[in-house]
Amino acid sequence: SWLQKPYELLQSFQWLFAFIPFVLATSKTLSADVILSASSSFIKGLNKGPALHINYCHTPTRFLWVDPEHAYKEIPSYLHWLAKPVFHLMRNWDLRSANKVDYFIANSKEVQNRIRQFYKRDSEVIYPFVDTSFWKPMGDEQDYYLIAGRLQYAKGLDVVVKVCTKLNLPLHVAGTGRYQDELKRIAGPSVKFLGRVSDEELRIQYSEAKAFIYPQVEDFGLMPIEAAACGTPSIGVAKAGSLETIIDNETGKLLAELNESTLAETLRSWDNQHYQTETLINHSRNFSKTIFQEKLSAFVTTKYHEHFHRSA
Repeated sequence: SWLQKPYELLQSFQWLFAFIPFVLATSKTLSADVILSASSSFIKGLNKGPALHINYCHTPTRFLWVDPEHAYKEIPSYLHWLAKPVFHLMRNWDLRSANKVDYFIANSKEVQNRIRQFYKRDSEVIYPFVDTSFWKPMGDEQDYYLIAGRLQYAKGLDVVVKVCTKLNLPLHVAGTGRYQDELKRIAGPSVKFLGRVSDEELRIQYSEAKAFIYPQVEDFGLMPIEAAACGTPSIGVAKAGSLETIIDNETGKLLAELNESTLAETLRSWDNQHYQTETLINHSRNFSKTIFQEKLSAFVTTKYHEHFHRSA
């Protein structure tokens, strides 16, 4: 769209998001029988015409419904007076856009609940996939724990860094982000920052770690599945997507609450000999690309025939 040029100049999505509904509303109607979109925000509002629109939803628009307070923190304080009415208008637009979608697919039970709560719509859960032919054990266990991904505020990463520093436990941190300087500031000598790593290097990091620590609360979260495919258990919080990706005491440990006390207690007594590599790998295979393709294909085919048979 015409927003591409200003995006290339600004390199900042947050300054342009308010224009996207207008762009979609004025876009040409797509010429198609079936539109399959994947979205966590706006594409629900495209002009679909008579086509059947199936939306694979990663979450209802997060900054409008799920975590609006965090969205305000991302906006300069002097613009808060403007953000409130803009968000109100965009929530109304987002709800109308959701009503244009013929069928929703949710990427997790957590997202399915959100679609029901915010959009008042039913959906079917089809889990995302991991490439289980790529993610596989690649090394022997070493004496470190691992966190990885975008280093952002409010993911609980600071808790992990503080605990491993206090207990003098080796921790590898893979990834970059706006929060990395703060994490480095509170980290002790046992914490090693790897920066941005390739998938090949991350595969080795997963494989050799004593455990992958996943403190954030996510819609779904692929990383505990990738770790399991590499034969490594995960430590997460018993909320949202982790309830669907980590089986407590089988593929990892779920904490009722993640704080310094609960994590320290878990790491002091951690014994990953309790977790069997075969069990972990078999768990990851439930999220294979083949299963995803089969379920998605069956869903689209069924809804296509239902929709056009009913229309006829």
